[in-house]
Amino acid sequence: MTNILAIDTSSEACSIAIYANGKIKKFHEVSSIKHSERTLSIVDELLIDSKIEIGELDLIACGVGPGSFTGIRLSCSIAQGLGYSLELPVVAISSMLSMAYQLNKSENLNKVCCLVNAHMNQIYVGRYEFSSGKITESSEKVVTVSDFSLKGLCLDTTFAFLGDGCKLINIKPFSVIYPDAKSILELAHLEFKQGKQIKPEELKPIYLSGEEHWSKI
Repeated sequence: MTNILAIDTSSEACSIAIYANGKIKKFHEVSSIKHSERTLSIVDELLIDSKIEIGELDLIACGVGPGSFTGIRLSCSIAQGLGYSLELPVVAISSMLSMAYQLNKSENLNKVCCLVNAHMNQIYVGRYEFSSGKITESSEKVVTVSDFSLKGLCLDTTFAFLGDGCKLINIKPFSVIYPDAKSILELAHLEFKQGKQIKPEELKPIYLSGEEHWSKI
């Protein structure tokens, strides 16, 4: 049995989940309170609720952005620190992918685009396609708001749009969804079964910059 801790603090949501003993215990809260002041204490509380010790974890899953630079660094540093100290593998999951995954799972929408405000007149664009619950296409980039176009990004009205970046280009979001540790946990479990875990020192945040830079997931 694999015991997994998942963390994402890349957005306004502080999201943490633990899978142990066949159950998922989760904390997810959108708050203006600094995530750094509470994340580790929430991990401790969830470990108690899950009836396991921290040394019984088998895997750390981390939402690596894109999103808030400070938030991404927090979740990555915690994942790396625990990975080093416990000698555990780590799985890195795109925070935007976790948003798209939630919508695909809850609404069975197979074409999802996540738009996240990157500030400085830029927007993160995550384009995802699913088939039978599996990711068939995924790509992420950052563009300036003025350069955003559906056609140029291989998007159309068949996509469901998510994220706070929608308001920058006057697109109505399908729903309000934040990166979610439960989704990251589920995605990481699939990656782990395929042997795609990495060493803690290999964990890197997703910082996208420049139109030519794409991050393939």
